Amino acid sequence: MRILNADNDIAIKDIILYLRAEEAKQLYHSIDILLQRNDLAEHIYIDAEYTHEITVLLYDEKQVKSLDEHSKKIIAGYIVNRA
Repeated sequence: MRILNADNDIAIKDIILYLRAEEAKQLYHSIDILLQRNDLAEHIYIDAEYTHEITVLLYDEKQVKSLDEHSKKIIAGYIVNRA
């Protein structure tokens, strides 16, 4: 698992998601779609009233060709916790 603060490009080791029931359903549904499609190039955005956003994607360390260079670095662990 890789968690990244997209605002400052810093890896995060621990997060807490406070989700309302509808947001949790949206997250669950989005992950289910990713698993069904089994497409490593696919990603889904989940937003809550356009104030917070979660981007969810599936990855395999052995198949990162379809990802952009920045994502490859994140998965390879080159982006580290600098806090």
